[in-house]
Amino acid sequence: MSLVSSVYTVQSVSQDGMGKLRITEKGLKLEGASEFLEPLYAKEIQSKPGRPLFLQSSRNVSVNIVNSKNQLLTQLVTGSSGFKAKGKLFEVKSTSGKLLFSADEQEVVVGAERLRVMGAEGAVFSKSVETPHVRAEPFKELRLESPTRSLLMEAPKGIQILAEAGDIQAICRNELRLESKDGE
Repeated sequence: MSLVSSVYTVQSVSQDGMGKLRITEKGLKLEGASEFLEPLYAKEIQSKPGRPLFLQSSRNVSVNIVNSKNQLLTQLVTGSSGFKAKGKLFEVKSTSGKLLFSADEQEVVVGAERLRVMGAEGAVFSKSVETPHVRAEPFKELRLESPTRSLLMEAPKGIQILAEAGDIQAICRNELRLESKDGE
């Protein structure tokens, strides 16, 4: 003897749609929480005006942009391991449209008025650094050092080292050389 139990859900089906799914002039309108068991493909997804759009997943939420050949062009993945973005260009702008940060294969641009490095060890650069101004936070010490190689500062119009409220100190293991090629 076998016992089969079936559960049926009755949806309200009408010419306007089925259950919480409504057919409108602009497309489909889904009211309330819904679960998608397969990927969702849509031209546009938006919430009601003034209401947040909430996406939830037990693994991750992925947004993929593909071309007509279904090749991945851009990808945005948020999950328990972090936030990842793939693409030719990544930009962060302020609400007024000012570029704050951008990155592509050639360069990374920080467009904010000031770049602050908060790490206790400062910033480490494997190649050269080009900037018109280097300064420490107010009442903090500025150190330029190269523990294993040489430290070279050069500029076509000169270098100015100024300590308005303290001393300037240069320390080296072997010899300290200040050289002027054309001047005194």
